[in-house]
Amino acid sequence: MEWCRAKNYKLIMQGVRSARKSQKRSQTSDKSQNVASKKMKKADPPVQIYKVQSLYRNGVDLLLRSDEPHAEEVIETIFKEYYKNVLPRLPLQQPDWNNMDSVGLLSFLDIFNTAAEKFKEEVVQRRRALLTPARWQKVHLDSDSFKEGHLATVLARMLSAEDERVLKKHYKSFSNETYGATTTQQMKHLLDQLGVKEDDVIFDLGSGIGQLVTFTASYANVAKVYGIETCALPAAIAAKISENFQRLMNFFGKVSSPFKLIKGDFLTAENSELIKKEATIIFMNNLRFDNDLMDDLKEILHFCKSGTRIVFTKPIDNTRMTEKNYVEHFDSYSDTSDLDSIECNMEWTDKTIPFWVTTMRHEKIVEKAAEYEAEKARREAKEEARRLAKAEKATLITSS
Repeated sequence: MEWCRAKNYKLIMQGVRSARKSQKRSQTSDKSQNVASKKMKKADPPVQIYKVQSLYRNGVDLLLRSDEPHAEEVIETIFKEYYKNVLPRLPLQQPDWNNMDSVGLLSFLDIFNTAAEKFKEEVVQRRRALLTPARWQKVHLDSDSFKEGHLATVLARMLSAEDERVLKKHYKSFSNETYGATTTQQMKHLLDQLGVKEDDVIFDLGSGIGQLVTFTASYANVAKVYGIETCALPAAIAAKISENFQRLMNFFGKVSSPFKLIKGDFLTAENSELIKKEATIIFMNNLRFDNDLMDDLKEILHFCKSGTRIVFTKPIDNTRMTEKNYVEHFDSYSDTSDLDSIECNMEWTDKTIPFWVTTMRHEKIVEKAAEYEAEKARREAKEEARRLAKAEKATLITSS
């Protein structure tokens, strides 16, 4: 609210100053007005197209507009992280990124693209195919699938939003909408522990800007990855990230696992049916989900297939299980265990947030029923034994 007032005040003051300037200009001659008008009008800088040649097999050249957010920083990162070991092999002067402006960048890219094209022609003449992404990362990048997925996701985020801090103002504090992104490092750690397989279908409920969805699609070989986000602003950024992530995957000549980012509420009939029907792994950072939302979510999770694994940061059912409520209790249908967490695993806090995984096992309710029946039988047997002992004692007293 204070920020809005400050902005409104600033706009008002700008209007006052503009009015004063207009009044002064009206008192000058027509010629002076024309001169002032020309000085006031400044042409926007022309939009440049930056082209980065792809040296990957099946890679597509990356074309970036100079007016895209952080376009220059993205190009610099590509050369520093992906092309750093191959640049010395090309006949060109190494770039001085600290002192390079847009004109210098265009000039450098022209030289690089020419040298890269010649390099590819020489490779073909020697009948040696361009390196595959896997071979390239091993020989040139000192990299791995995590680094590639992580950097591709980071670059896609850079190209999609000028300043992600707007999300902090968009979300309501300490509500279901609170934005608390899990790091890609933690997501990798979770995926490794889960041992994901080719037939897994992964859902991220409350996927925010979708960075975990795109990272998972790049890092893991799975059937599909879904992200569902109901808030308008992060969902809009997620759509841009999805587009830019695909551009980067094309540049690297890589095919990610299929993924889809859905703008909507995961509680709707359509989305809840999709979750129940397809999900084999569900991820949800539900630390800020309130009890009402968790109750609604449990109605969906209860009907997920046996074997479905649900990763969470706050217990799904906080109530104590008893003989009276075990039939409705969520833990009667699933087995829960701890997951390892890395330090600083959230973007919004330095604290380490714990993760758990629960695996749906619908037959467990039968076991629970048997346990409570056995416990009830033991109680009744003890009560019967006490009754008989008391009756026997009374008989002895009477006979004596």
